[in-house]
Amino acid sequence: MGQCKYCGEDAGLFSHVHKECEEKHHQGIIALEDGIRRYFRDDIKGSELKQLSQNLRQQNFLTDPDAAISSAKCIDEYTQNSRWPFHSHQLDLIRDYINIIGVPYQSINVNGSLDKLSQKMVRGFLAEYFTGQKPMQRVMQISQQIMAVMPLSDNQKYDMYLFMLNQAAENYMKDGLLTDDEEKRIDEYTFMLGLSTNNLPAKYQGSEISRIGQIKMIKQLQRGIIPQTNITAPILLGKDEAVLWSYDGVTMWQEKIKKEFVGGHSGFTFRIVKGVNYRTGSFMGHPVEHSYMDNVGTGTLYITNKHIIFHSSERSVKIPYKKIIGLNPYQDGMGVQQDGANAKKLVFQGFDCSFVMNIMSFISV
Repeated sequence: MGQCKYCGEDAGLFSHVHKECEEKHHQGIIALEDGIRRYFRDDIKGSELKQLSQNLRQQNFLTDPDAAISSAKCIDEYTQNSRWPFHSHQLDLIRDYINIIGVPYQSINVNGSLDKLSQKMVRGFLAEYFTGQKPMQRVMQISQQIMAVMPLSDNQKYDMYLFMLNQAAENYMKDGLLTDDEEKRIDEYTFMLGLSTNNLPAKYQGSEISRIGQIKMIKQLQRGIIPQTNITAPILLGKDEAVLWSYDGVTMWQEKIKKEFVGGHSGFTFRIVKGVNYRTGSFMGHPVEHSYMDNVGTGTLYITNKHIIFHSSERSVKIPYKKIIGLNPYQDGMGVQQDGANAKKLVFQGFDCSFVMNIMSFISV
């Protein structure tokens, strides 16, 4: 005989649930989720929701996993429907709810429901900083209060901070200009959160954050200042040399020369016996050179105040600016011609070269 998974009584030879128990459980889920939604709308108090949850556990066979799944579902809805501005009362609701519902935080957050709400609330206050509504110090205090209730990992915080920085950069650069006030806000934000505008993850390379970092760097170079960055290169740098920018995923091509002899024979061919021929005259040929671009490998291109440096697992190249006699800009890279009789053309592909060209125009070599 099978036992009902809800009430534990006999359920029949080939069954593990009573239909009436299953329906009661289903109605309990509906009642719990309705109570949770009413709680977040401030229609009922926390004590009422707690009593409701306890009654449904006893009468409708609700379990901790049921409460966790329903909590995550309702918190996702709450996150989607919440609108700025956020208030401290909303954070109090979440803090109290986690205690009221009686299941572990991790169970509710198994699919990131609380993470998403935390990020949405923090992003809202970060936006207030960029619009001048709150000072950064106050925003950080509020953010810490939110994340004390709904913690985020270091990676989640880093991604969130960069996301908001990129949003601000897009708004600031709509007119193609970066005002002094906007630049100061970017500087304070990146300093207090330990971010960089010139050493970005791959998904933000070429973004508006990157563009702002480039504008700031060009301004410094125009004033004769060599910008200090936190980019390190796996190649020994010279005295007073600093890495200004880097590009990942750059492919280097090198010009190579292939020689071959072409020509033909002169004279006549005589048949001596079957299968044996004799040819008079001589071979007339001359060497011909063909140039082609050889793929050296893919790595990182570093732009310093003295060199262009390419580094990959296959090869590293260091090109002094003073040795460069020609630059060919391409849509997705640039060609470099160095001084010297045996110098071969190099092409670096996989980045926008306009910024590099601007850097070189302001650096005294």
